[in-house]
Amino acid sequence: MTNEPDGNFVMSASIANDGKLTFGDKFWTGGMGSHGKTEDPEPGPDPLFSQASVKVVGDTLVVVNAGSNTATMFNIDKTNPAMITMAGGPAWSGGEFPMSSTIDKVTGNVCVLNGGAMNAVNCYKADKKLGLVAIPNSNRPLGLNQTTPPSGPANSASQILFANDGKRLFASIKGAPGAPGFIAAWNVNADGSLSENFEKNTPQGGGALPFSMTLIRGGKDAILNTDPALGFSVYDFEGDIKADSDKGTTIEGQGAACWSEFSDVTKNYYITDIKTSQLTEVSVDPNTLETKIVKQYPQPQNSSTIDNEIVTVGQKDFIYIMSPGTMKIEALALVAPGDAQPIQSFDIAQAAQTAGIKVSTAQLQGVNAFFDEL
Repeated sequence: MTNEPDGNFVMSASIANDGKLTFGDKFWTGGMGSHGKTEDPEPGPDPLFSQASVKVVGDTLVVVNAGSNTATMFNIDKTNPAMITMAGGPAWSGGEFPMSSTIDKVTGNVCVLNGGAMNAVNCYKADKKLGLVAIPNSNRPLGLNQTTPPSGPANSASQILFANDGKRLFASIKGAPGAPGFIAAWNVNADGSLSENFEKNTPQGGGALPFSMTLIRGGKDAILNTDPALGFSVYDFEGDIKADSDKGTTIEGQGAACWSEFSDVTKNYYITDIKTSQLTEVSVDPNTLETKIVKQYPQPQNSSTIDNEIVTVGQKDFIYIMSPGTMKIEALALVAPGDAQPIQSFDIAQAAQTAGIKVSTAQLQGVNAFFDEL
């Protein structure tokens, strides 16, 4: 999404069988974008300090409008997925500076993370006609000492995520070196409401700035959590909201390893770093949670790699890396473990010019995909 303060747009693209992108269209979200406050005099990439500002599950797309304190739901046309239609209209996000959303694969319910002065999570029923309909007793404060827009990246909110079973909800909150952040966890009731208070899971394995969260596949009930204090941590929740343990893994030479996704083909996890513009492939044993750095893939210099998404087309996986420093989406084929091959540099600026909308390095955020799993 463009996340521009004078109008937020979703940009779509079609994915060919070879993994290459072709620009589709632009769609107004009905809201405005924003940018968090940093120590830098000029705003830089990663304006929302978050992962999952654009989220797709099934044929439902949800985006956040950080400058309007709203979230917008779209229905995806399965026959032409590059076309989307707004459902209802933008809904109040339940706080200020919405930055991340999650969709439960079981119920279709949606929850949004707000990271401003009024920081909280809020959940919704996803209605194809009405859009996001707030669920009673799902607005839960985080108690962060923040402003609107928030200061960051340190001490800011990061991502919201449903557990695989839909019965728990997690939100990652960055801290700072010497004052670690935490992963907040709530129980989700059958009606979609949340437990009144959250369980606070503070990193014990050397982490301090919990950022993105990716569910561990095929084994233990665990989460891979990127953490730019060291690289990443793996939390073992064992079906609870209190982590049984967490183990930190160092990515040597990392600058800010913050975004992560999983490949169904290679069974590995892929982490992007905004400072080094590097993609790191890691393995996590799903049963023992032992970790290993598999390989690193330098991306174009100063590309400032942020959000990434992995898509299965046929029996092949492709990763798409948002690279606002060069205004590109870098596409790589994930051929096998330890083998990621570049296939395309998709020009976001050219696509925006074709669409007649504004995009900028400092505002772009979020990438997610619809693909037919049948």
